[in-house]
Amino acid sequence: MIPFLWRSRKIALKTKSAYVSGSAALLLTLTTAHAVAQQFSVMGGLSREHNWNHDTTAYGLEYNAPLNTTLSYSIGYLNEGHVQDHHRDGIGAQLWAGWNPASKWSIKAGVGPYIYFDTAAKPGGRVADDHGVGVIASVSTSYQLTRRWDVQLRANRVMTSRSVDLTTALVGVGYTFDAPAAADSRGGASSWRSDSARPNELSLLAGQTYVNNFESETATAFQIDYRRNLARNFEWTAGVLREGAPGPLNRTGVLSQLWAVRPFWNDRATIGIGLGPYLAQDSKDDDRTRLSAAASFSASVMISNNVLVRATWNRIATQYDRDTDVVLLGFGLRW
Repeated sequence: MIPFLWRSRKIALKTKSAYVSGSAALLLTLTTAHAVAQQFSVMGGLSREHNWNHDTTAYGLEYNAPLNTTLSYSIGYLNEGHVQDHHRDGIGAQLWAGWNPASKWSIKAGVGPYIYFDTAAKPGGRVADDHGVGVIASVSTSYQLTRRWDVQLRANRVMTSRSVDLTTALVGVGYTFDAPAAADSRGGASSWRSDSARPNELSLLAGQTYVNNFESETATAFQIDYRRNLARNFEWTAGVLREGAPGPLNRTGVLSQLWAVRPFWNDRATIGIGLGPYLAQDSKDDDRTRLSAAASFSASVMISNNVLVRATWNRIATQYDRDTDVVLLGFGLRW
């Protein structure tokens, strides 16, 4: 992982170390626990920057899994909204401790690293894409509605040394993929696919590129990926990404990522996070070829023994203030 743009070499070296450490933590969180009671949550609410007393909308997505009866871990995406002079979001990994005051009610608190991407207004009307690693601390309470569904209320505090500190208050729902089976249900369902028998995947995706500035220009995007299963919880991809020509960029590149993945629904579906380098040429940057970073989320669902549907979100983090979000949907073939 390369260091992002900072004002001095000393700051850049410190930031590189923190970013690599944060990225490693994100990859490890998906592979450190048994695949039981995995939960996916969707939340929405408000974000506040206290110095400006300014509220804006916020939302988050999160994967959570237990380590034991008290501890759990999570990895998630948080969009903190558009406060004055800042459009910020990030990816966080947290360790949680909790307890159950009642059989269906739980309370927990979590803390961990937070890799942020901040589109920030600078003096002179300039816009910069600032990156860094902060800390996210959270408290959450949830109530179980059914065996698989619950409702959640959460407060997050994101603290950084070089960006704004924001508080988000969110409400949402969670779905448990591997909830304990009912007493009369049949267990031991066979796996839909075998990664060792079909370790290869070729996928073709299409979607949209969004530039991370205050105008948010868009363009049609395409990506072709080769994916190789390395172990049950690790995959590697190599691909070509065409971001299109949205406003200030016209970019095409190659990317390679290491993925931490979690299978569920008897291996019929997966979710994962990938991190790696992105080497791309931009015709609106004097045809220069630059090395950037790609952080991605992806989910897949098998629709037959060999064919799957895949959705991927790429965050391209650059050194020259041309960050993008690339949202893609397509099909893959496993063999």
